[in-house]
Amino acid sequence: MTLELFGRPEYEVLWRQARTAVARGQVKLGYKPPDQIAAAAVSALIGRPLTAGVGTTIPVADLDAALRAGEFHVGLDEVLAAVHGAPAEFSAVQPSVDASRREWVTEILADALSSAGLIDRPWATVWIDHVRRYAKIPPERLHGPAHQAAAILATLTLDPRTPPAEWVSRTTLASRHGAGPRGLDRGRKLAGLVLRAAALAHGLDYPRGAHEERTLWERCGVAPDAVSASVLCLNLPDGLRHVTLRDLPLDRVAKNGTVWVCESPRVIEAAFEAGVRQPMVCLSGYLNPVARQLLAHLGPAVRVHADFDRTGLLLVRQVLDLTGGTPWRMSGDDYRSALEQARAEDIDLPPLGPDPGAAPWDPSLVEALRAGWAVDEEMTLESLLDDLTQL
Repeated sequence: MTLELFGRPEYEVLWRQARTAVARGQVKLGYKPPDQIAAAAVSALIGRPLTAGVGTTIPVADLDAALRAGEFHVGLDEVLAAVHGAPAEFSAVQPSVDASRREWVTEILADALSSAGLIDRPWATVWIDHVRRYAKIPPERLHGPAHQAAAILATLTLDPRTPPAEWVSRTTLASRHGAGPRGLDRGRKLAGLVLRAAALAHGLDYPRGAHEERTLWERCGVAPDAVSASVLCLNLPDGLRHVTLRDLPLDRVAKNGTVWVCESPRVIEAAFEAGVRQPMVCLSGYLNPVARQLLAHLGPAVRVHADFDRTGLLLVRQVLDLTGGTPWRMSGDDYRSALEQARAEDIDLPPLGPDPGAAPWDPSLVEALRAGWAVDEEMTLESLLDDLTQL
């Protein structure tokens, strides 16, 4: 009798939607009566008026209760089993569709992290929670981006205590993992997945603007592009030019294997005008991603000079830590010679400041710096050029 009554055509759409809702664990089902006959039949069943062609939602539990209160006292599971010829399990206390989908998202993300060997990272659980809450990617479309994001994360520098040893452009990184050259552009879902994990790993808030995103990418060893950052080079391998990430690694260095690193472009300019043949790199006061990757590749071949001030000493420390190279005219005696030259030529020097920082390569330099004056690299230009032209 159940099949004879509820198997009629006017109920067909209702039972199809109900079975889908039960299978997904939804608490409500969407229903639109296809015609007036269906609208009248379902209206009588659930006890409220429906209009043909107008959609509504029906709580699954209410539909079950209406069936049990009817003439045949059968539940929704029995009706669906009779109509479709197969059982459909139903409980009046159903998990919500949101809870079901959250669980689905969790499974996808956990599987992606496990595949990339990241599931045990301290930020993994929090990342999964953040993606569920904020990423706005339905689980039906999450599997591919989640696995791409995890694979990308496995290649990044995610330890805030460790500077990147290798650098890659964002376009290259995205292409390597099947997302195309624009897959990690600002606003892309994949970029959001990666940046959320990167921020958590580095103990930072999720970036809210272009500058914060760029900073976070660079912390991870990713340059936002391969062309905007550059480092000025001379004779690497020849001529005077700006080298970008696209040019790395460079083919060769000088025969003697030494690469001379300075802070000021004025030193490179003077060396070029003097016909210097030695390979040189200019940092322009900042160890950017291109300089980092280039110097890491050059390693102990590097000899580095910079200003005698807080920024210069920091730059030298960074270069020596990165390369294992040696200082170039950065001793306490070199500083004192520069002071004597300034007095002899009546050159005004700027004040150094109270704390110039450490000089592990020559503790006597820190003692000498107590004189309190900063010395720009250009002041020592003649002695630097003597070293370069006599080789």
